[in-house]
Amino acid sequence: MIGVALIAFNRPTYFKKLIKSLEKQTLEAEYHLFQDGAVNKFSHRLKSNPQLLNEVQDIFDNSKLESKKKHCHQMNVGNAINQFEAVEFMSKNYDRFLVVEDDVILSKDYLRLVNILADQYLKDDVFSVSLNFKRMCKRREIDSNLDKVDYISLHWWAEMWSSEQWHKVRPYFLEYYDLVKNVDYQQRPSEKIKKLFHSSGLMIPQTSQDAGKDYALYKAGMKRINSIVNRGFYIGESGMHFNPHLYQQIGYKYQKPFEFKSDEKLNAFIMR
Repeated sequence: MIGVALIAFNRPTYFKKLIKSLEKQTLEAEYHLFQDGAVNKFSHRLKSNPQLLNEVQDIFDNSKLESKKKHCHQMNVGNAINQFEAVEFMSKNYDRFLVVEDDVILSKDYLRLVNILADQYLKDDVFSVSLNFKRMCKRREIDSNLDKVDYISLHWWAEMWSSEQWHKVRPYFLEYYDLVKNVDYQQRPSEKIKKLFHSSGLMIPQTSQDAGKDYALYKAGMKRINSIVNRGFYIGESGMHFNPHLYQQIGYKYQKPFEFKSDEKLNAFIMR
């Protein structure tokens, strides 16, 4: 059975929508909630209203998901540490697992289809597979691309990894992680991180933990594979990296449809 790691903090409105979409999945899975805490570990300042965190946990506890377990930090350790510990746990307990952030909705066939995609492609130099959240074709081309995939360089919000592939890139990610594990994530040493990235020829301005994974993949010579047509919808209009204007400007508002009747019979993908 596959495992699903849910990365969450203090957004119960988004999280509730994600859980409702997971309750409709056509493939069984074991679910794990990884939630950061309310009080900053490094400054001891309150990072969030604890009631919001409790609401997230209540939604998870009261959900119809049959197999579920919580992993909740007492202190706020930051997104990099929370996600790293989630991946470490999942890689030790599952051969294959999905890492899902809390601000997406998944089609009911998402888990089944991403597992099929993993069967086909999650090996050799492919680090992860995903079913996209922003389609890579015109709207009129959706039907002809429902079974198509391609290589991408960016992460998405619901990627399937394998334990084997994670351990190939883990040593390189630790180079980034060592720079952020003992500091407030919001005050991470950006210049040192950029210097690390640039030293290997990766010229990116971002310093987030997502960028740290991009660096690790770059160093390991690995790729991601993504479907051309999205089977998920990104709802994170307001958050660390988005606001409603940017959300609309980039086009996430216009990614429907993301559920398709024909997906019930889709059993293989092909490279575009």
